[in-house]
Amino acid sequence: MDIPVYLVAGFLDAGKTNFINGILEDGFAREDKTLLICCEEGDTEYDPELLKKTNTILVNVESMDEISPERLTELELLHNPERVLMEWNGMWNQDELRLPKDWEVYQQITIIDGSTFDLYVKNMKPLLGAMVRNSELIICNRCDDVEDLEGYRRTLLAMNNQAEIVFCLLYTSPSPRD
Repeated sequence: MDIPVYLVAGFLDAGKTNFINGILEDGFAREDKTLLICCEEGDTEYDPELLKKTNTILVNVESMDEISPERLTELELLHNPERVLMEWNGMWNQDELRLPKDWEVYQQITIIDGSTFDLYVKNMKPLLGAMVRNSELIICNRCDDVEDLEGYRRTLLAMNNQAEIVFCLLYTSPSPRD
């Protein structure tokens, strides 16, 4: 049986941890065990009580070497999860992610901070493109002061014309599909 992987991508401080906390609180994990692989530490942390309540095991990794197919298989054998949530480090090239044969990216969501979008497009377009290219859902939050949302939409659609794009003034937490 394949292990479904829900990949949440974005640059530091984009809102990935808040999004994942939100979906855990909304019942995403239910009673089945979830392995949460966090590839970077931002300002927001995971609440140990929420993780316990949602039967979620948190594993922090600090380098791409720690998420090789062999290491991920070890984590699977150790924790026996029904699903994997992965908070991706936006500074790592997502094209280099290698999963075990029985793991499948079931859904990818990219979180973008609208207030820094122009900066990332100008300076880190290849990394941004690698995240956006495979996303089904792109959430652009913190768009309060963005005047050209249509320009942002065109830029994102040029990278992935199949994704649903959501612009938020305040952070929201839509749930990924089960």
